[in-house]
Amino acid sequence: MGQLDGKAALITGAASGIGLAAARRFAEEGAQVAIADRNADGAAEAAREIGSQAIAITADVTDEDDVANMVMSCVDRFGRLDIAFNNAGIGGFSPIQDYPLAQFQRVIDVCLTGVFLCIKHESKHLIEQGSGGSIINTASLNSIQATEGLSAYCSAKAGVAMLTKVSALELGRHNIRVNSIGPGLIRTPLTQGLRDIPELEEAFAHEAPLGRIGDPEDVAQLALWLASDASSLMTGQTVQLNGGADINKYPPLFEFFGQQPL
Repeated sequence: MGQLDGKAALITGAASGIGLAAARRFAEEGAQVAIADRNADGAAEAAREIGSQAIAITADVTDEDDVANMVMSCVDRFGRLDIAFNNAGIGGFSPIQDYPLAQFQRVIDVCLTGVFLCIKHESKHLIEQGSGGSIINTASLNSIQATEGLSAYCSAKAGVAMLTKVSALELGRHNIRVNSIGPGLIRTPLTQGLRDIPELEEAFAHEAPLGRIGDPEDVAQLALWLASDASSLMTGQTVQLNGGADINKYPPLFEFFGQQPL
C-alpha cells in the first residue's frame, strides 16, 4: 500500500525540478498526478515518463481562467482532488533602485498571486468535495532570510508564508491543511544561474551546517509527508529545508553578480 493510494494530486511547475520530483514521488506512492506547467511539451514528457496515472495540463498560474480550468481538468480526469502542490515560480535579480517595475511585478504575479489563485480554486473544490485535503505551497529560505538583489522574490515568498497561515486559518474548519516548504538552494533549472558559479555554490554549502545544497528529491520527500495522512496535525506552517542554512547568513550576491539587473 502506498501512502497516497486512491488520492489525486495537482502539481504546478511540474515539468522539471522540484515539481517533477514530487510528481514522481507521489506517483510511486499510488497517487494519480496532474502535471501542470506553462511548458506544454515538458509537462507532456513528464506525464509520459510517469505513465498512465499521470496527465499533463498546460496552465499559466497568473491567469485565473487557466487556474480554474486546471483544477477542473484534474477533477474531470480523476474524479476528485485531494492534494495540491502549488510550486510554480520564477526568479529575478536587481538592486531595488534599478529594478524594472514590470519585472518586479512579474515575480510577484507568478510566485505570490499565482499561489493565491491556485488556493482559491483548489479550496473551492475541496470544500465542495467535503473530504478534506492537503495544500502545499513552495515558499523559500528567502521567506525568512533577506538577500540583496532579490527584493521581489523575497517579498513574494514571505507573502506565500503568510498566505499559508491565513489559508490554514480559514480552511481548517473544512479539514483542509495548508503548509509551505521553504527550500534553500536546490539543484533545479531555476537555480542554474547561481550554480554556474562554483564559488557561489560553495558559499551556499558553507553556510549550511550540513555542508551541502539540496536536490529536488529532498523537497519531494518532505512534500510527500505533508501530502500524506502522516502529517494530519500539521497546518499553517512553513517548513524550512535548507541543511540549516537559515541559522547562518545568505551569501552576498552583489559580490558575485555585481549590481546590474539580470
